[in-house]
Amino acid sequence: MKNQQEIIVIGGGVIGVSVAHYLRKTNRSVTLLEKGDICSGASHGNAGLFSCENPIPMAAPGVIKDAIGWMFDKDSPFSIKPRLDLDLLRWLLQFNSACRTKPMLKAISIFQEMKRIGDALIEELTASHNIDCGMEKKGRLILYRDAANFEKGVKSIEFLKQFGINVQVLDKEAVRKKEPNLTAAVVGGLYYSEYIHVIPGQFVHGLADVVEQQGGTLKTNTEVIGFETKNKRISKVITNRGDFYADQVILAAGAWSPIVARDLGIKVPIQPAKGYSITVKRPETCPGLPLSLADDKVAVTPMGDSLRFSSTLELAGYDLSINRRRIASTRRAVNAYLPGMENLELIELWSGLRPNTPDTLPLIGRSESFDNLIMATGHDVLGMTHALITGKIVSQIVANEAPVVDISPFRPERFN
Repeated sequence: MKNQQEIIVIGGGVIGVSVAHYLRKTNRSVTLLEKGDICSGASHGNAGLFSCENPIPMAAPGVIKDAIGWMFDKDSPFSIKPRLDLDLLRWLLQFNSACRTKPMLKAISIFQEMKRIGDALIEELTASHNIDCGMEKKGRLILYRDAANFEKGVKSIEFLKQFGINVQVLDKEAVRKKEPNLTAAVVGGLYYSEYIHVIPGQFVHGLADVVEQQGGTLKTNTEVIGFETKNKRISKVITNRGDFYADQVILAAGAWSPIVARDLGIKVPIQPAKGYSITVKRPETCPGLPLSLADDKVAVTPMGDSLRFSSTLELAGYDLSINRRRIASTRRAVNAYLPGMENLELIELWSGLRPNTPDTLPLIGRSESFDNLIMATGHDVLGMTHALITGKIVSQIVANEAPVVDISPFRPERFN
């Protein structure tokens, strides 16, 4: 089978679908290839935070010390599966290098600019298309049970003020005015007013419908198994459902990008980071706005007639098995902050792989290895947040236009 297409997008998560959308807006012929169903990976089971106000990256000073402590606690929010893996070792060394003040400040500045433009793109998209995804702008409440951690959180506000971020500090009484349904253990909270959240699966499927309405082609259950190349160009994309030819290839396969790129001889500096979510039927005691249970690293997000708890980060390779101990730990954490959460009607237990780069910044830009390959991957836990701006940037790269932000920090080969 020979399909002559101008652009092939590999990956049907929120990044790939957003890229396809912006390419179609510029009247490019687009075919998206997804090995499973649209939104079947990390885009499906995440916390649904579409616009995030706290720009501090995962790679930050002090994280290594915390991570070492967590590694010896089987119920901790972070773990590394012991294994002989040179790519993991290299990633950990690069991550350690990024956990310094200077790289952190650089990342914060970048994330702030991306949020500013991304929020404008959200408004533009919702004004143009009626995507039914439960989008709400209610902000987010960060809750603390540990007084010392709350004090640290309050001190971090002074740091964030230099970036124009205003956070409301809520003591024990004030936090209950913002969210009445809390246990006595909660000692205070921080309220960020600019967070936007959605039901992620509905958003991605809704945007995919827009792509098809715009004339884009979505090929599901179509796995990329190899490539043919010639003169620094990809001449053919080989899949389990035939071969595809394109002027441009966009790699947007999230945590699976290193596997897809292996046939091209490219090492993509991404580690798959497993996260879990528990989705339940919305209880009567459901919180009114998204929460972060700060001491336990658990996100709580109301999503229409359901409620989702998202937690943990495991560097366990491509193991998607569900660790029941971690599920139980998440449930205990939720019960410690919120009453009435003991006997909830389960909708789904889920695990998925986030694409983590060593410095928390995505990989966006043309590959140095192939003239017609563009990377759009490695968005860590901010795939939903940075999806639209990534799609916009990729469409501008294809059109040889100046991107809306400086993309030099996202250079795919920056770790070489």
